[in-house]
Amino acid sequence: MADPRTIAAKLTVQFRTVFAAELKSVVLFGSLARGEEIPGVSDLNLLILLDSMATPTLMRAAPVLQQWIHQGNTPPYLYSWSEWQGMQGAFAIEIADMNDAREVLWGADPVAVDSITRTDLRMQTDREIRDTLLHLRLRLMVAVSNPADVGALLLSGFSSFGAHMRSVLRLTGESPGLETRPVVERVASLIDADPSAMLLCHDTRQTTHRLDLDLTDPIVDNYMDFAHRLLDYINALPADSGTSGDGGPPVGGGLVGGDLSFHRRPVLRAGAP
Repeated sequence: MADPRTIAAKLTVQFRTVFAAELKSVVLFGSLARGEEIPGVSDLNLLILLDSMATPTLMRAAPVLQQWIHQGNTPPYLYSWSEWQGMQGAFAIEIADMNDAREVLWGADPVAVDSITRTDLRMQTDREIRDTLLHLRLRLMVAVSNPADVGALLLSGFSSFGAHMRSVLRLTGESPGLETRPVVERVASLIDADPSAMLLCHDTRQTTHRLDLDLTDPIVDNYMDFAHRLLDYINALPADSGTSGDGGPPVGGGLVGGDLSFHRRPVLRAGAP
């Protein structure tokens, strides 16, 4: 299997060839940047910023992107430079993660350390936990007759919940660090939850083994209870104290910090971890 950084570098060269000076930035982020990638499991997460995203740009990028996706790679986050300037609220979790770990493969660094606010981070984390729970419950009901699919859904959803957990630590003023297992343990203590199901998913993903579970297995209940306690904790946080109408103070210092997780697109597919 080719080295992920080599694959990312190849895509960067292809975009430089097609777009020349119109290519503004290529950034590697997520588990690979944190040093937590799992071969054959982790997504290769890339942010690509171009001068424009008009229809002619799409036509020129299409052959490169089609080949990239056909090779089994995760579609990159593809925006114009001007679009990215307004993403702080919509992608607060991802930008906070990038502040902890990113590699600029080409062009300018698009991530400003204090570019997101506590309010932005809290709102997105709340919304995405709810969204992840919704998708997970629906897919679990569809997968109810197949233990391999039930387990695969928990493994797949763990990446999203890992990003949510890092956000919770930032919202309490802590830096999450780059390793996910300690994050699970610290958050479990913070929200008074049993971490065993989440830790099982973390450790199983590391081995790339399957996890076969009936929907009635206590591990499933433990996993869902952890997720609900995470949401309850977010809801119970005190209101933000920003006075300028800008959505609260910038996320900086201990709050800056963490796959999605721009992986934070929930990846909840049955049949694969």
